[in-house]
Amino acid sequence: MLSNSHIDGKKLIGELESLLNEIHRYSDTINQYVITSSTDLDGTITSVSQAFCQVSGYSKEELIGQNHNIVRHPETPPELYRELWQTLQAGNTWQGEIQNLSKSGESYWVTANIEPLKNECGEITGYIAIRQNITDHKYIESLTITDELTGAHNRRYYNQILQPEIDRAKRDDVFLCFLMIDADNFKKYNDTYGHQSGDEVLKTIVSTAQSIFKRAGDYVFRLGGEEFAVLFRTENPEKAALISEHARQAIYDCNIEHSGNSPFYRITISLGLMILDPTETYIVEEIYKYADEALYKAKENGRNRIEIHKTDNEIELF
Repeated sequence: MLSNSHIDGKKLIGELESLLNEIHRYSDTINQYVITSSTDLDGTITSVSQAFCQVSGYSKEELIGQNHNIVRHPETPPELYRELWQTLQAGNTWQGEIQNLSKSGESYWVTANIEPLKNECGEITGYIAIRQNITDHKYIESLTITDELTGAHNRRYYNQILQPEIDRAKRDDVFLCFLMIDADNFKKYNDTYGHQSGDEVLKTIVSTAQSIFKRAGDYVFRLGGEEFAVLFRTENPEKAALISEHARQAIYDCNIEHSGNSPFYRITISLGLMILDPTETYIVEEIYKYADEALYKAKENGRNRIEIHKTDNEIELF
């Protein structure tokens, strides 16, 4: 006959086995469905979950031992990573959205919660990250801020980000530039060549602008009709004028016939440039107004040119 202590021992073992099985099931679930990774102090990957492998397209063998920038997207602003590392090295948790690049070259978005791992002495020994795939959410979001015809950002997005970009330029002590662009005599083009051809011209203006303003932090907008805008940052006003002139020349060099646009007889654009000094304070509504006035002046002065809104620090016009 078994003693009570023997029965209690078997019961305890059974409970422990049940608990271990539950832990294993929980661990397997995390491994399969939660995008996790850990790194050493230099950002070298030391462990990853299967979910991380699935979303990135890399195997564990390909990831472990590699730096985390193996999934870094080239369009991610360097400032984001500087802020991330400064936060972590200070011993704090970083939270935010990151765009990554899979092994196949496809981009995906995650929300990340990254925190330092510390030993008994409170010293940081590495970092652990838990992520959630939000690619579908970002895609739906992009539909609400994108012009359907041209693929440029729409006016709604311009209204959303102008003030944050002004604030960011002030913090970084750089010039924020607002460039307004308008296709010259575009109504005549539509009347002569048809609206379908007109739509192709609008797409060309956007794709050309995007090929020039392609740095992280550059934004190309279609504000409506044949009116476009670009937000970009630069270290000095002279450089802003030069890159804007490059955009004007690039459209001119497309050599798209436009018989109603005398004396050029091709598609041209007029541009109005407003350069925001990081030491000054601006009213958001005035930025559009001043750039629009400069654009109107470019039209009055013969089209196919740039005019720059004058400030106290006057800039020579082309």
